[in-house]
Amino acid sequence: MPILLSYATSDAPWAQWINRSLQAAGHVVEMQPAGVDFADRIGAALSGPDLVVILVSREHRASDSDWAEVPLAPGLVALLLDSGSPPAALRATNWKSLYDLDEEEALEVLMVAVGGPRNPFSRTP
Repeated sequence: MPILLSYATSDAPWAQWINRSLQAAGHVVEMQPAGVDFADRIGAALSGPDLVVILVSREHRASDSDWAEVPLAPGLVALLLDSGSPPAALRATNWKSLYDLDEEEALEVLMVAVGGPRNPFSRTP
């Protein structure tokens, strides 16, 4: 089951770290910078068995109406990169904050959010 990783281009360093961490744990990841159709791409991924991880930060250019178009589904995980809470439309979903965590703590939150490693013998970075 692949993981769709949606992120603002300014959050690419976070996205790359998450991608490497998930791949090291045996997950297949498809990275997609958020564009004008990001809600549609997320909806399409959530219509199947895929897990979707959205990186949410102040740098994300989505408006409140854009966030409202993101379907809330069990496979949706929002990871906050800044202090505060997610956009109102995402507050009812599975969201976790990576803000102010060290790398080990952030990795633990990430693995819990995606249901752990796919390969029990893999080593996460």
